[in-house]
Amino acid sequence: MVEAINRLGRNYNEIIITVTTLKNKNAGLIETSMPILAEAIGNPLLDRFMKDLIVQILAMVAEMERTESKRYKGRPLLYSPNAKNPQKRLVYQEVVRMLASGFPIKQIAEKNAITRSTVYNIKKELAE
Repeated sequence: MVEAINRLGRNYNEIIITVTTLKNKNAGLIETSMPILAEAIGNPLLDRFMKDLIVQILAMVAEMERTESKRYKGRPLLYSPNAKNPQKRLVYQEVVRMLASGFPIKQIAEKNAITRSTVYNIKKELAE
């Protein structure tokens, strides 16, 4: 028993493999958010076909939703080379220049009126 089909794997292939494994072991699959999968139509061949089709569609939708949700992660960086605010872009460029010149983190933060953690974040981003 699962709440949603996307709990059976990280992507379409994993979900289908898991469902196939359950089917091969003659185990039932009950999805609580889709009670229609537990109902029988009457014709065993048609039942199996409809359930397989529904599972395949749900697996595809689950993978598409997961892919879409990764696209919109987090807010844009406040200090970056392409920050919306031109003043913050200049601060970023100055921090990068000072880091390259070997200035201490505390001095960079004080001169640019930003926190040390912001300087560390910029430094970490440059290292990646």
